[in-house]
Amino acid sequence: MADKEEELLTKLTAHGGSSFEPILQAFQDGEFMVRVREFVSQHSHFFTATCTDGSHPLVWTQYHFHYKELFERQLADVLQGFDVLEDDFANFCDWLKVNAEIFEDDTEGLYPFLSSITASLDYETFLGVMFEEVRRSNGGVQQIDVVVPDGMTAGEVLLVEYLGAHYELIIPEGCEAGMVFQTSVTLPN
Repeated sequence: MADKEEELLTKLTAHGGSSFEPILQAFQDGEFMVRVREFVSQHSHFFTATCTDGSHPLVWTQYHFHYKELFERQLADVLQGFDVLEDDFANFCDWLKVNAEIFEDDTEGLYPFLSSITASLDYETFLGVMFEEVRRSNGGVQQIDVVVPDGMTAGEVLLVEYLGAHYELIIPEGCEAGMVFQTSVTLPN
């Protein structure tokens, strides 16, 4: 065992659990969870866009970046509280991974830890969080605006994505490309 990794393991397991337990607890901390909930609540209204071409508004990517920053700052603060440099922690995780592979034993719970700690990096997971907040705050049926795409006319079926669900909508009579029509959709549970 390398001296630096051994020292870090001792430091993080001083409380008696796995080396990742104090870090995971910091991500479940009430104050941090309040910050995450506030972020989600404040920005969820941006995630009510109707997507007809499979793309998403650029602002969604921008908010995902800020969401990731919340988690990255939390990790940096936790590591600073243990007087651990981020690079040393990354090396420690690599060291644990190598040992878990060699001994086929993940006694420290590296893989579940990495899955949990990196969940904020996944764009689809982030969208799920934002869409769930919109559903929670708006109830079961939602009125949406849909723009008729170029090349489509009244009576044709239009595939629309809204809050991560796909809907087949019939373009109403009198609607042409570029026009907006409103319709109600039932949100999935």
